[in-house]
Amino acid sequence: MVSDMDGTLLDDDGHVPDAFWPLLDDLLRAGIVFVPASGRQYQTLHGMFGERDGLIYIAENGTSVMQGGSSLHREPVEDAAIAPLVEWVRTTVADGADLGIVVCGARTAYIERTDAAFVDHVRRYYAAVEIVADVHAACLDDDVLKLAIYDAGRAETRSGPAIRGLGLPADVVVSGPNWVDVMHRGANKGRALVRLQRHLGVSREQTMAFGDYLNDAEMLDAAGHSYAMANAHASIRARARHTAASNAEAGVVSSIREALPNLKPVLVP
Repeated sequence: MVSDMDGTLLDDDGHVPDAFWPLLDDLLRAGIVFVPASGRQYQTLHGMFGERDGLIYIAENGTSVMQGGSSLHREPVEDAAIAPLVEWVRTTVADGADLGIVVCGARTAYIERTDAAFVDHVRRYYAAVEIVADVHAACLDDDVLKLAIYDAGRAETRSGPAIRGLGLPADVVVSGPNWVDVMHRGANKGRALVRLQRHLGVSREQTMAFGDYLNDAEMLDAAGHSYAMANAHASIRARARHTAASNAEAGVVSSIREALPNLKPVLVP
């Protein structure tokens, strides 16, 4: 069972619904694996859920898969993509755009923009973050899992297309109204989920997934029981087999409760 976080499991204030916690205990007692799958970093997800047996994390939009504090899979960004993107952000900001870059390392996230509004926004998603003078220099001894660009305007129509136009050796995905993620070619939540299914010996038809935005598309494709939230992007609603109530209505919780009597456990390696 796999769920995106923002706009999906989390409510509009960014909190896990209270009703989810006893339900999670029921899932784990039943031997059902629960997988938070997010653009957020592992450290942030771990701070929310901890290391309960039966939890596996898909973090940084699928570039990191973690179980029991150990890495099951990691796909760093190609080095050749990092410096050009950092320089593009700096140049675009100098021209007046309201952008910021987060270089997402396996150890911590790095930012060089220091105004309080941006730093507070970043800390919402990144529990481990360092403010540095030069993000490119700071990340040289860390595995860079993702480059996240914050656009105070519209990421889907402005910075997303502009970054794709740079021709970087990387994939570019709009992960929210204000975020564009740049990752290793082919890396996404869906590919991470397929690797995890193989690791666990679980089939597509034994997988339930919930999502709401463009970076959830491949993950929903990899699940036989795919749910788009009622508040999801139109293309995601069209892609999923089922529709759940909105995140504000705890749609993940109600959909799991409905399905739980028919679910069977798997053995976790």
